[in-house]
Parts: sequence; C-alpha cells; structure tokens
Amino acid sequence: MARSQREEIANYLLNYCFIIGTEESMSDKYYYVINHEAEFQEIFALIGYTLIVNRSLRVIQVINNYGTGRISLKKYESIILLIIRLLYIEKREKLSTSTEKVFVSVAEIKNEFEKLNLPRKFDQALLSDAMSTLRRYNIAANIGKLDSSDSKVLVYPSIMLALSDSGISQQYEMVKETLLQYESLTEDEE
Repeated sequence: MARSQREEIANYLLNYCFIIGTEESMSDKYYYVINHEAEFQEIFALIGYTLIVNRSLRVIQVINNYGTGRISLKKYESIILLIIRLLYIEKREKLSTSTEKVFVSVAEIKNEFEKLNLPRKFDQALLSDAMSTLRRYNIAANIGKLDSSDSKVLVYPSIMLALSDSGISQQYEMVKETLLQYESLTEDEE
C-alpha cells in the first residue's frame, strides 16, 4: 500500500523536526503543509504534538507537548550549535533580503570556539560530530567536506527555533551562577 503525501510529510517532520521552505529539496513539503495546515494541526494534536508554522522564517516544526522526544546534545555539540546560531544572527543582520542563504566558514566557527578557552581544542572530529547531529535535524548542512578552514556550512533558519531565546537565557543564568561559585572558592576548596 502506497503512503499518501500527507503521511510521508508527517513522518518526515517527526523524524527531522523541521521543514525548511527555502530549501529546494523541502519546498514541496513546506507548501503542502501550508496548504493543508489545519489537517496537519489535527494529525499532530492527536499524538501529542504541536505544529508550528513560522512564515517569516519559512520553517515548519513539530514540538512534543510533553517535553519528550528531545535530543540530548553532548556538551561540545551544544557549544557548536550556539556558536553557529550566533554567527547566523550576525550574518543575517548583514544580508539585504531574508531569502538569502547564510553560510559560515569552518574558520569562523573555530575562531569563536577558541575565544571560549575551553579544555578541548577545536578539531575535525568535534566539528564532524556536531555537524552530523545538526544535519540530521535540518538545522545546518556542510557544503562538501569540512576539511579546510575555507569549507562552508549552510545554516538553516530553523536554528532560531532549535533553542528558544528563553532557553538560552536560562542556560546563561545557570552558567553565570556556576562561574560565580567557582570564583568564590578558595584555593583549598578547589
């Protein structure tokens, strides 16, 4: 029995979280959902998900209403995600239209990573692991191999929805509190 286009797209959203309307490979899915939004809202509501259509970013996402089904990123994958999000925001502000694609280079990611003075150094394996996860969930995609500092990463607008601003603010406050605790420790306590 052949699957309907609606079933195929619903499964796609459940597996990849986002549909990017500006990407040629996903634009048919995007417009199908836009044209049948009420049906998709109903389908996802039945299984405990909310369909979110962000027309300004041209991104569709599904969110589990119960907070389950979320991916757990490793610490350095989270850092790479936040760095790429920061670079996306900076570059988006410089572009003349919202339809232009945002690319960041490996050198830009490495530069921002190294500013953080983390114990782990930036390397090919770290970036490859992070990009594998980001690509899997339609957040970013490498253009070719990531083997040189000139290599490019295409950042999808879904990166703005992957982690909410309030989520980033909460994490920032938690990190800030932890750092203050470390700073107040005496040498003996360390």
